[in-house]
Amino acid sequence: MLSYNDVLDELQYYMLNDANMQKALKLKICRAKNEKIAVKETIVKNSALYIPNQQDSLFWCYYIIKNGDIKYETLNYKNALVAKQLKIDLVTTIRKNKDVVKMYKFDTISNIENNLANDNNLSPKVFLTLCAVENINIIYVSKKTYYELLMNDTKVVYIVHEVQVQSKYYNKYGFEIATDETLNNIKSTLYKIDNIAKPIKGASSYKVQDLIDICNKLSIETNTNTNTNTNSKNSGKNKTKNELYESIVQYFSI
Repeated sequence: MLSYNDVLDELQYYMLNDANMQKALKLKICRAKNEKIAVKETIVKNSALYIPNQQDSLFWCYYIIKNGDIKYETLNYKNALVAKQLKIDLVTTIRKNKDVVKMYKFDTISNIENNLANDNNLSPKVFLTLCAVENINIIYVSKKTYYELLMNDTKVVYIVHEVQVQSKYYNKYGFEIATDETLNNIKSTLYKIDNIAKPIKGASSYKVQDLIDICNKLSIETNTNTNTNTNSKNSGKNKTKNELYESIVQYFSI
């Protein structure tokens, strides 16, 4: 016959104590992560990229980066109403950090507050503002361009990608933790934007070769030939400086 102590030992696994609660939480998080990995791999080939399932994925990228994945996983609800309340709460954060907002000038305070309080999706400008306020290092990648926001000297840098989806109503975003390899690849293949509100300077700021280099990184044709016949007399005719510049302007206006 089992003694009283033996019975207690047998029941330890089922008791609602701190150790068992932590085990259950870890199992839940691992299971949730595995499910999300299966989902995200159907969207992108890069298995390191995490894409939140919610529509306002940029906001949830920010939430996870700032608060950590455990706090995200333990949220009971992650719907639009919860996101709306969390974003409204961030209006106070913006108001308490007006000096940082004005320093980086991603957007006006009124536009930022309006986006947080009224819009369904967080804008990239507001996302970058919040990261500046929270001292978070970010590389923001959109199409063939990237913007670098380095707020501290640590090696922890998050790369946020705008993911191409078939929706005209909202964009999809995902993030990954940067490595030397991913950073080098981004910097060597993409065009760096110095001002996210004005990605291209005036034409007089560039030489012809500068514009050709930018076009190459943006995958813009640098000649005016549209004839596929390589023997054509017009084959390989280079665009003028103005034509190169206008092609770049059109790329950013789409």
